[in-house]
Amino acid sequence: MRTHLIVTSMATAALSAGTASAQNSGWEPLERYSLPGWESADGEHSFAFRGRVYYDMADIGWSSPYGGQPERSEFRTARFGMQAEYGDFKFVVEYDFSGADASPKDVYMNYRSPVGDFRFGHFKTMNSLDEMTSSRHTTFMERGLATDLFHLDRRIGLSYSWSGHGFLASAGVFGAPMDNNFAFRESGSSSAVAARLVWTGEIDGTRIHLGGSWRGLDYDMGTRLRAYPQMHLSNRFRAADYRPGAAGGEADRSDFYGLEAAAVRGPFHIHGEFARMDIDGPAGSPGFDSGFVQAGWILTGETRPYKASSGAFDRIVADRPLSAGGPGAWEVAARYDVTDMGAAGLGDIRSATIGLNWYPFKKVRVGINYVDAELDAPVFTETSDGWQMRVQFDW
Repeated sequence: MRTHLIVTSMATAALSAGTASAQNSGWEPLERYSLPGWESADGEHSFAFRGRVYYDMADIGWSSPYGGQPERSEFRTARFGMQAEYGDFKFVVEYDFSGADASPKDVYMNYRSPVGDFRFGHFKTMNSLDEMTSSRHTTFMERGLATDLFHLDRRIGLSYSWSGHGFLASAGVFGAPMDNNFAFRESGSSSAVAARLVWTGEIDGTRIHLGGSWRGLDYDMGTRLRAYPQMHLSNRFRAADYRPGAAGGEADRSDFYGLEAAAVRGPFHIHGEFARMDIDGPAGSPGFDSGFVQAGWILTGETRPYKASSGAFDRIVADRPLSAGGPGAWEVAARYDVTDMGAAGLGDIRSATIGLNWYPFKKVRVGINYVDAELDAPVFTETSDGWQMRVQFDW
């Protein structure tokens, strides 16, 4: 219960800071802080460091016949990298140093041509609004179950994207994820093809997003479908195993299909997705369905930004941050997520999340989530519920 007290104390301190700031901000240096960079006089060429740090704390109750013990805190992310722009070319290199090994994230070159964008390197396959939205700007600390369960990930590949007239179309061919070292090489021999189509527009002052995506993935060593119960410090639920030698058979290929919809009107936003993945190789060619719906309200009146050129949500910025003597932006949200694992004899995964976010400055966020999740299998049950808190900073 000690983490409950920590969460409550920090939330109270945040509220107090917001109130005190109206009298004397003193936060301007933190608001303006950035690492050294360079930009040419004409703005055509630039260089800058980039990165993000998320520190998570949690108090989680875990119940499973197979045991397991949740952790209490971690650096969820500790990324550092750099980006450079030279005319129509953009270069990005970013690694995550939160684990035992440095893990490559975005490592790519992008060319902005008159007919669309070409990208080569290590980046995400174009699937899911939730996945394409940066973790800096997602409403909750963890994304929906499908992104973890169906392994939506970064891979070495080549892609093309075009946007205009309210549409975004993108497609790419990919090899395996990049190896966990500083050499640009694949970690295996799997391969994928992916595509995404999005329409967005405003109707009577409401921003609408509708989209769909597909990914065909050929495995080299099968796959295992498993997910955290939307708390990374918890244990993972039991997995559907389709690796070599598994009782269910080895997966040769999978097809992912995703539908996505969202709307933003003033301070209110709603977002839902449905995903299905069919697997070839195991007996019966099992298929799995997953979907969620979430909604949020920004109490201080700001709206959730949307970036049409990438078909994804952008950063919430407070109208009156602490540096301007205001309270920052405050947001409440709720999500319900369900996945059918019946094809693997594992029943359903159900998860409910409520969240509170505070945005005191442009690149700082404090989030608190309560998650109640359950894997209801025919012969056993696993449950995970508790509070988690994140302090987030990026540059």
